[in-house]
Amino acid sequence: MDYDFDTLVNRENQGNMKFMLTPDLVKKMNLISYAGAEMDFKTAPAIIDALVERARNGLLGFTLADEKYLSGVQWWMKNMRNWEIERDWIVPTYGTIHSVATAIRAFTKEGDGVIVQPPVYNRYEQAVRRTNREIVSNPLIYRDGKYSMDFDDLERCMRVEKNRLFILCNPHNPIAKVWQRSDLEKISSLAQRYNVLVFSDEIFGEITFNGNSAIPYSTVAGKEGFSVVATSLGKVFNLTGVNSANIVIPDPSTRKRFRIQRDADHYGSIDPMVHAAVCAGYGPDGADWVREMREYVWENVSIMKDFFTRNIPAVTMTEVEGSFVIWIDWRRLKLDDEELHSFLLNEAYLDLDRGVNYGEGGKGFTRMNIAAPRRKIEESLGFLFEAAARRGYAVSETLNRWR
Repeated sequence: MDYDFDTLVNRENQGNMKFMLTPDLVKKMNLISYAGAEMDFKTAPAIIDALVERARNGLLGFTLADEKYLSGVQWWMKNMRNWEIERDWIVPTYGTIHSVATAIRAFTKEGDGVIVQPPVYNRYEQAVRRTNREIVSNPLIYRDGKYSMDFDDLERCMRVEKNRLFILCNPHNPIAKVWQRSDLEKISSLAQRYNVLVFSDEIFGEITFNGNSAIPYSTVAGKEGFSVVATSLGKVFNLTGVNSANIVIPDPSTRKRFRIQRDADHYGSIDPMVHAAVCAGYGPDGADWVREMREYVWENVSIMKDFFTRNIPAVTMTEVEGSFVIWIDWRRLKLDDEELHSFLLNEAYLDLDRGVNYGEGGKGFTRMNIAAPRRKIEESLGFLFEAAARRGYAVSETLNRWR
């Protein structure tokens, strides 16, 4: 089936955060923002139909994870993640960061350390600090345009007794890296040796490219592994605003502790619209939509890479293995962060996420969301080329079209 990823969805007068935060200059140029990890596509038609049907039913009362809901999650994990899970492993929550905070409160105490791997999604740090814990950085190694983990440093971090929780991001936001089985095995070995809980954020897990696969961490750690895996339809179906997640916890004692804390954090029931979305999206129709969406996004990745190679070779991208964001390295332009931000916004009309927002190693980088209609991306690249040519960053005064 041919799905429509070319039509730009109207965000005005919706209370839409992305639109409200888009700089006026970008709006004035009739362009879009590429900040924030939220697609500019409508969600899957199967989900839209299910939401309309649920609204027409007129009853939006308290809702639980019933047989249909749980079997949908199971089907999805088996068919889209190659992961056989049991129903009682599934713990519905009010979203991924809500679940990070729940895990922090359940498995650590105030003053304990939580390990993260910058550059990484900045709301992890927010959750850690709001729960009065300490951030412990295990920075990724960037060499020859690729990222890897510093396992010697990770062991040093885990060896400290008060560092009781490690947040893994796979695929890793913002660098679009998919961690391989060998990486996960090393993490699991260290975590079990030092009794550290691994919270694996896998909400981009279905969006992988070029033969890469986001292996569910629990399949490496084993059923008795001290692990919590976050899954959600938020990123993969552009339903971030519904604030829901399904946390998968194979180990019974770990699951019990997490559930107790979740309920203590005033968890009530599932949003009835989330129930409808999960039951409709987590099936063959939703899977077809995701496959086509991935193909469309991958073509956008290819366009971006070709644009920089043919026009501004001093600017590079890390290899995109998963998610729909790209991590762009501008450092060879020799601009500080304020100068870079001013150049991109005021001269190229590009609204991107600043790399410094993601912690150590983000200086001189930006994150760009490319789950957007291709024509809008191409318009923005035209303005970027013109700005780069005026500054002498481009290799010629004429735009070299991408293949």
